[in-house]
Amino acid sequence: MNADIATAIVLSPQCVLSGVMGVLDVLTTANYVAQRLPDVSARFRPTLVSAGGVAVQGSNGLCLPAKSDLPDPATVRIAIVPSGPPAIFGPARMRATLAEQARLTTWLRDVHAAGGTLASCCTGSFQLAAAGLLDGKLATTHWRAEETFRALFPQVELRIDSLLQAEDRVITGGGAQSFSTTILWLIRQYLGEDVATGTAKLMLAEGHVSGQNAFRQWLPQREHGDEVIARAQAWLEENFTAPFELEAFAARFALTPRTLMRRFKQATGLAPLQYQQRLRVEAAKVQLEGSQMHVNQIVWQTGYEDVSSFQRLFKRETGLTMVEYRQRFGGRRYDSARSAV
Repeated sequence: MNADIATAIVLSPQCVLSGVMGVLDVLTTANYVAQRLPDVSARFRPTLVSAGGVAVQGSNGLCLPAKSDLPDPATVRIAIVPSGPPAIFGPARMRATLAEQARLTTWLRDVHAAGGTLASCCTGSFQLAAAGLLDGKLATTHWRAEETFRALFPQVELRIDSLLQAEDRVITGGGAQSFSTTILWLIRQYLGEDVATGTAKLMLAEGHVSGQNAFRQWLPQREHGDEVIARAQAWLEENFTAPFELEAFAARFALTPRTLMRRFKQATGLAPLQYQQRLRVEAAKVQLEGSQMHVNQIVWQTGYEDVSSFQRLFKRETGLTMVEYRQRFGGRRYDSARSAV
């Protein structure tokens, strides 16, 4: 007889439904692969659950029915939260949303206490953190939710570039569409490497191949209330290709260099030079995505003269070389696809 692995897939209000269904599809595929391997007897038994067993409306406005209420924690071997509240929520709204889901938070804590494994994808990590299960541990979440996560859970060691963190039967994954990384990890742990490899091949899933930095869109902090620094940001955004001189920059806003540095970093989280470097990297990304301009020319257009130095900066910020970034996100991928039709 096959050994069932009771797996609760948790639906929560405003979750990304494609992530939920993706998790279910990968687990179902793993069972298909496992039944063709004579030495693998275990199977996942996934069930869609929600607090109260009610249908849940996702972030796209569609509703997905749950099959049951949150089950007895002692009966659950794996609980997966494929997606949580929208990543664009700020701290106040996210805190209020999590408070409304207190029953789910308690249930997750009880599942872990009973010996179950917990896994999250995307902002599902917020529920695990709210349950206190990530305190003092490494974790990740969707890059867009980084500031909110850090504000609400400073006791968690967030590693935002990572697509996977696992410790003490608690696994956190990156964005909703990177769910395959988390689920393939679980398949490998419970059904073995052969099933994980076979599932990845059938689903065309890469698994844990790179971090989130290449996908991140840098969003400057603007809601800080410092009007002088807001003007300084605007000036940098208009003149990011110009050489940076701290004394001249500070004088432009009638501040001493020391005061400018302190206020700028307090308001934006970055020193002025770091802010300018981020602007230059973002400008280079736009050119790599939408043009065929030579890499060296792109570097020079950002204001850098030393190509090698900028390329090191670019890889540190994105996790990819400029050539790799263009190969992954550049328009030529779509041009070649169109020509093949």
